[in-house]
Amino acid sequence: VSVSSGNLSVSFSAVEIREFEIQIGDNPSVSSGPPLTIAWDHFNEAKVDIDTYEANCPQRRDRNQILLPYKERWRRLAEEANMTEDEIFEETKKVNVARRKRAETISNLDGAQWEERLEKAQRWLQNIRNRKVKQDEQRMIRMSIEMDRMERENVRLAISPCQ
Repeated sequence: VSVSSGNLSVSFSAVEIREFEIQIGDNPSVSSGPPLTIAWDHFNEAKVDIDTYEANCPQRRDRNQILLPYKERWRRLAEEANMTEDEIFEETKKVNVARRKRAETISNLDGAQWEERLEKAQRWLQNIRNRKVKQDEQRMIRMSIEMDRMERENVRLAISPCQ
């Protein structure tokens, strides 16, 4: 980071490239088949000057080039991650369960909005009822205070010597 005349700028001198093993993932957003992810630890690393990297880096791939068909993901897990067909199948079943649960959650969201509206209406009605109860209580307290005041006045008048 360098600062010149109040402007901030960032520059890079090297790119660090790390290679990771692939393994089966748990992300249910794949359309079908087993998802892939990378392992936590890298097994190979290289540091390359930024200009060398830019001169030799391949052209950026678009979305369709990045997406792997499920057969290719299956092949890579079998060959590169040394997983058996049974292991891949069992993990894929878990992902399918998660995918169904996600779809169920999404379909229930509309119902949740209606449930939230119903709860809001119930709270509104409860507040109205509570407000009425409070008003009735306050009216009863005022009446009780007024009756007590009148009773004290009557007692005072009854024992007053100036009649």
